[in-house]
Amino acid sequence: MPIPEMALSSVKSLYWEEFPSMGSARVYCTPVLWAGRLYVLGGCSESGLPLDSAEMLDLESQRWCQLPPLPTARAGASAVAVGDQLMIMGGMDDQQSPLASVEVYHPDEGKWERKTGLGQPSMGITAVEKGKIRGSSF
Repeated sequence: MPIPEMALSSVKSLYWEEFPSMGSARVYCTPVLWAGRLYVLGGCSESGLPLDSAEMLDLESQRWCQLPPLPTARAGASAVAVGDQLMIMGGMDDQQSPLASVEVYHPDEGKWERKTGLGQPSMGITAVEKGKIRGSSF
């Protein structure tokens, strides 16, 4: 059953910090920590259907705000911060079929933009910004 809570543990401190409840209960969502904010994208509702909702928690103020809906409802997607944008890709639709869609959120404009899709529909994938793993370049 979906729950509206989100928690984060700092690896160095080895304790959990509980955050305020989100506006929407969800499971199989995509969290991204970026620029002092926790973004929670998509996921499945209590009825098991993929969501198009997106929320952002400002870690300093501990306040959630609703973002514009994702252009494609999805669960089990991958997301990554690239420069000053947030990209979400893949996941599954309401038929539990993998998605190829890719969308980018522009926080300065407060809107989503559809991009060219993945080469093949994918779910359960991981994305990282090039050169951002432990300071290594690849």
